[in-house]
Amino acid sequence: MQDLKERMAYIMGLTAGLNVDQNSAEGRILIEVLDLLDDVIRSLDTIHVQQNDLEEYVAAIDEDLTDLENDFYDEYNEEEDDVQLYSVYGSTEAEDDDVEYLEIECPNCKQMVFVDSDLFEADDVAEVLCPECNETILVNEDVSMST
Repeated sequence: MQDLKERMAYIMGLTAGLNVDQNSAEGRILIEVLDLLDDVIRSLDTIHVQQNDLEEYVAAIDEDLTDLENDFYDEYNEEEDDVQLYSVYGSTEAEDDDVEYLEIECPNCKQMVFVDSDLFEADDVAEVLCPECNETILVNEDVSMST
């Protein structure tokens, strides 16, 4: 970019040194073309600076996203054939590794919701909030009606 600015300054200096007649048609055209070229180079320099700023910003976002992914998601274990489900809280404690989730459908929005399987083993009715529509889903509702 600096090279373009230096070359433009050189051409402007040549134009001034050659005493280009600004009253002739060719002189006016040459001066206008040089002014236009100078404006293009300045605009290109501004775009170049903005592009560098955007690249730095995207790199920072990518770095932050990588940190978040590392904090909240375990690496995929290729030895397991089933799909791994991750804790919402990103805990890496050993007891969280044994948590199993069951999939239920929200009766309101039909979104699939993952629920801790321990809720199904309990005899009490449990309320789970659908993350999509914020409706309450009753787990083990059939158990309470049969007693």
